[in-house]
Amino acid sequence: MLVDGYVKDLFSTGLILQRLEYDVHIVNSAEDAEAIMEAMVPELLITELSLPRASGLELLMRIKKSPRTKGLPVIIHTATDDKKKEEYCLSMGCAAYLKKPVDPETLFRAIQHATESKPRNNIRLRTLLPVMVGGQSFASGHMSTEYVSDLSENGIYVRTMSPRPLKSVLPVTIIIANKPIKARAIVVYSCAMGVGEFREPGMGMKFHEISEADRELIRNFIKGQLLKDITAPSA
Repeated sequence: MLVDGYVKDLFSTGLILQRLEYDVHIVNSAEDAEAIMEAMVPELLITELSLPRASGLELLMRIKKSPRTKGLPVIIHTATDDKKKEEYCLSMGCAAYLKKPVDPETLFRAIQHATESKPRNNIRLRTLLPVMVGGQSFASGHMSTEYVSDLSENGIYVRTMSPRPLKSVLPVTIIIANKPIKARAIVVYSCAMGVGEFREPGMGMKFHEISEADRELIRNFIKGQLLKDITAPSA
């Protein structure tokens, strides 16, 4: 659940969370958040401190004092730059205190560490990018178009009907914004049709060798896709 009294920030942060593939419910007041939590406690609550009536700090205090919601992770995501409030929120048990504007990677890591027992540090973006694996776009002697359908700075998921053998280390070339990204990657798992997290045939590959310049290009591409058509949040 995302709580923010700034309409622009409510929209922009909510859209980023959706692009990170989170199911998000947005409200603009503590009272609305509490009303919803009477029926269902979310997995995570992200709140601004500045809200129309009761503040985000009051909301945090009520959550942590209630036996029903005290275990709910709360992230403060605020334009308020007040060290004393930050220290107090952390002492009350908030999972993170983020100051706007927060880049998507920082937000993602805070969410992961607040909600997952084995948090991921790097964003994985759903996308569709042409890729050549092993220096060719053919598989088993037949023409086969292959795509990167999930991308992170540490690896890729390649949508293909012909996954390569596990532990194979192969050259890969990904086309991003008409620029070739060249790397070597190791096949760490493969999936048949309808199996695995992505429900599509293919293979997960972890970068074995990649230049820092190409890794940075991937990182900037992911950030650009998450922030596309979004204005900067309130500072």
